[in-house]
Amino acid sequence: MKSKKRLVLIVILLLIIVITNLLTQKEEGEITKLPIEKIAKLPIINSNGNYIRYENFDTLKQHSELIIIAKATAEFEHREHMNTFHETPEDKYQPNFLIDGITKTNIHIKKILQQPEDAHFNEGDMLSVIEPITILEDVDNVKKIKTISNYQAIGMEDTILFLTKNSFGDYGVINMNNGHYSVTTSEELATTRKLSASEAREQTEDFKLHQKIKETILKTYHTEINEVQNPS
Repeated sequence: MKSKKRLVLIVILLLIIVITNLLTQKEEGEITKLPIEKIAKLPIINSNGNYIRYENFDTLKQHSELIIIAKATAEFEHREHMNTFHETPEDKYQPNFLIDGITKTNIHIKKILQQPEDAHFNEGDMLSVIEPITILEDVDNVKKIKTISNYQAIGMEDTILFLTKNSFGDYGVINMNNGHYSVTTSEELATTRKLSASEAREQTEDFKLHQKIKETILKTYHTEINEVQNPS
């Protein structure tokens, strides 16, 4: 009789462990869409990220699967921000550790400049694009922007996007800020937060490269850009 009771207790303990593990995995993998405040008021957290850097138009074009002229359908603060946290369950005051954070930006395709043979995109199609930037909320209910390598989100103007599929089959911007270029406005060097001397130097050099590649892009796709901006 005692052995049966012991067996029942063991089974119950095992069930508790399994259920706890499942809940923890769900919690760690859960992606939360957060309520959004105005972007200009949000503090920015920047982190360095490893990515393949293309320093001229030819290599950028060569390594892009899909190149399009498109326009985002919503302002950055109203887009879908997807964050995966590793929870610290000891108490609610422990900080949430952000494992991964991205923004899903819905865009309206206006002109296709290059696409894979197995793709069938058409002008007028909608596409969801992954960007390495997000809005998150900390334990004090403070919303912040988390970005990689000073990445700036796609704006609300006609933009040339250089995209490649990730391992999940989603298209994402490559080459960080040098993977998307506004064709309707002059881009400026972002100065929304205080930078160290090395960060400022790196950002300035990256912006100069951006402008250099953009010159080639505007010349290469002059006809297509004109067709988008001046439809007949």
